[in-house]
Amino acid sequence: MRIFNVIFFVITLFSSFAKAQEKEHAALPSEKTRINQYDEKGKKEGLWLNSTAARMGEPGINEFGSYDHGKRYGVWYKINDEGDLVSIETFRNNVLDGEVKYYNMGRLYCIGHYRGLTPTQKYDTIMVMHPITHEEAYKVISTENGTMRHGTWQYFNPQNGQLVKEEEYQVDELVYKKDYEVSAAEDSVYMKQHINALPHNQGKISSPPPGKKFSYTSY
Repeated sequence: MRIFNVIFFVITLFSSFAKAQEKEHAALPSEKTRINQYDEKGKKEGLWLNSTAARMGEPGINEFGSYDHGKRYGVWYKINDEGDLVSIETFRNNVLDGEVKYYNMGRLYCIGHYRGLTPTQKYDTIMVMHPITHEEAYKVISTENGTMRHGTWQYFNPQNGQLVKEEEYQVDELVYKKDYEVSAAEDSVYMKQHINALPHNQGKISSPPPGKKFSYTSY
C-alpha cells in the first residue's frame, strides 16, 4: 500500500469516527487536515502515522493512531506495505491495555487482552480470581514490564475462521487452556470451495472476502 493511500485511509477512518460521535460535524476533513504534530513541549500529539521501511525480506510497516502528549492511547492499526492488516491494538498510558487483534495476510488469527500497568508507580494492584475456588483477591505486581496478558486469548485458523485454541490468563499466568479439534474433512471441503470460487474458475473479477465476526467473552 502506498503511503498516500495509508494517510487517506487514516483520515477517512478518524473522520468516520468523528461523524459517529458528533453528527453535527459530519463533513469530511479538508485537505488541510494535519497529522504528525507536536505539542508545545515537543512531544507527539494527536493523530500520527509512523512508517518503518522494509528490512531483511520483511515488508515495511505503517502504523497509525493517536498520541496524548507523547503517550500512545486508544486504538492503533498496523498495515504492511502490501496492504495487509497486521494488527489492531489498544493502548493506555503508552502501554498495551485492552483488546488486541492479530492477522496473518489480512486474516484474523488471534484475539487477546492485555492489562496495562500504571507507569508512574513502582507497583500496581490487580484483582485476580482463583481458577478453582473462584475466590477473589488482590495481587501486587511490579510495573517494570509495563503490560501483561490478562483475560481471554483465542486463536483461529486464518483460512476458515475456526477456533482452534482458547487460553485464559491472569496477570501473565496461564490458568486455563483448551484445544479444539480441527476437522481435516472440514478443511478439505473449505479448500475445494475456495478453489472453485477463485476468479479464474468463475470468470469474475477478484474481490476481497466478506469480513467475519467472532463472539467472545472478555475477562
